[in-house]
Amino acid sequence: MNDRLIAIIVFIGIVGCFCQHKLTAETKDDIIKQGKALFLAKSCALCHQTDDNVPCPAGDALKSPKFIGKFWGTKRKVHIGIGGPVEEVVLDDEYFLESIEKPLAKIVKGSVPGMAPLPTTEEERTAIMAYIKSLSK
Repeated sequence: MNDRLIAIIVFIGIVGCFCQHKLTAETKDDIIKQGKALFLAKSCALCHQTDDNVPCPAGDALKSPKFIGKFWGTKRKVHIGIGGPVEEVVLDDEYFLESIEKPLAKIVKGSVPGMAPLPTTEEERTAIMAYIKSLSK
């Protein structure tokens, strides 16, 4: 191969990588936006506070977990079932998705078990999770 052909192939590869990265970044932003819209539409915001400046009276009354500050990947104590034994879990993808599908499986210690299973698709749960993850600082 001549040098010019190699340069063209390398250039096309670099442009392709840049375009793929740009597409992935836009898709991630779109999923976060979709997750925020679902978080509001599915009434999650009634109990789970996401902004220090916006009070959440229902969430305060139920002592619902807040999604403010650094929370993703942190440990929390939960009851296994209503009034069950206490275990320590990490707020990660698996725990978060389980909490949407089966909210009474693990209840944050000190919270009132008031969340019902959220009727969502797997895609919607993933979008809500992307939004919540984006809030953790």
